[in-house]
Amino acid sequence: MSDIRKRTGTKGTTYQVRYAAPGTETGYAYRSFDTRKEAVAFRETAGSRNSPAKAAALTVPEGVQRWLDICEKIGRDGREVVEKETLKEYRRRAAVMCEYTWAAPLAQLRPADCVQFRNWLLTNKSRDLARRTLSSFHSMLIEMKHQDAIQTDPALGITIKAHGRHEDDDAEVEIPSDAELRAILSAADRMGSKNDFMRKCWARYRPMIYLAAFSGMRPSEYRGLTWDNIHVDRVEVVQRADKTGEIGPVKSKAGRRTIYLPRMVTDMIFAWRKDCPKSELNLVFPTDSGKPIMLNNFATSAWLPLMKEAGLAAKKKGRKGSKVKYEPEYTPYSLRHYFASKLIEKRLDLKLIQEAMGHSKAEITLNVYGHLLKGREEEKKRAAEMLFADLLQNPCGESVASAP
Repeated sequence: MSDIRKRTGTKGTTYQVRYAAPGTETGYAYRSFDTRKEAVAFRETAGSRNSPAKAAALTVPEGVQRWLDICEKIGRDGREVVEKETLKEYRRRAAVMCEYTWAAPLAQLRPADCVQFRNWLLTNKSRDLARRTLSSFHSMLIEMKHQDAIQTDPALGITIKAHGRHEDDDAEVEIPSDAELRAILSAADRMGSKNDFMRKCWARYRPMIYLAAFSGMRPSEYRGLTWDNIHVDRVEVVQRADKTGEIGPVKSKAGRRTIYLPRMVTDMIFAWRKDCPKSELNLVFPTDSGKPIMLNNFATSAWLPLMKEAGLAAKKKGRKGSKVKYEPEYTPYSLRHYFASKLIEKRLDLKLIQEAMGHSKAEITLNVYGHLLKGREEEKKRAAEMLFADLLQNPCGESVASAP
């Protein structure tokens, strides 16, 4: 038996599904959704999912399919449903999980079984695909635990590092120096003065580059930005355009954030508005047809020429007589990384940096930018000495340690 209860509180209205869960103390489990449609979709399948017999017999491929259905129709763990491109990638990983020959049903998997799966991935797939597949396998297990199909996560603590034993060195992101960032912005200023065609193109691209540098927004976020979410002093990040140009919500709740901007940047963006093509999506930086800019088009039409103009593109070796090709030293993400590095340089609190970057966990911020926090031993020593300095002084200013 399952039912839906409407709940209204200070944070708005939600719809709570109560469904049978024999493994719980009360015999029921609960799941809340933002819309009744999501709650109904979950209730329709909750009853059949939670009978002990069916849960015990659930195979890994069946669990993987349930996980895919939840990603597509409901959203994992209270999140939005995943975008089409993300779902396509999840299906690719799901196919790898189902390719493996599992020795037991899902509920009977042991850590040793998951280690064998990890070893099979590393033996038969690229390291990157193996790491991503194992990550999605964890996600599936967590969702099945929420659905009461399993009691524990047998893969807990079983991971694949991205770059083997040298991961810490290889994982450091490439960040432009202050001089290089100035060169990039100066190049963006010059690009529009070359000819009429470039003037038209860079009326759009110049404010994009400045916005990226001074906000730390992801390329998908400023490509999906609407005029409703840009103000004279800030930008509100609520949606994104994936690499194919499809508009959808940001990937996580943490991605929804407000970023305050210098007036110079917002003035530049609003000056562009008079030339901005009409867009049914109300986009700030649409194509001439009003659609989101494709990521590949932005990379080849704007970013690469910008890097060449800034002197930050190297010639690629090719066949003799072939056309000279260039490769940029940085990707568009480097502007986001630069923004984060300046927040760290200004000694902002880690939580504030996490929120500004739209990371769902502080661990993500540390994993990406933790190397920028290295080399602060002297600062740590001073902090340790100062920590109890006030406590070691009595009200008269005399050291407690020297008092009789």
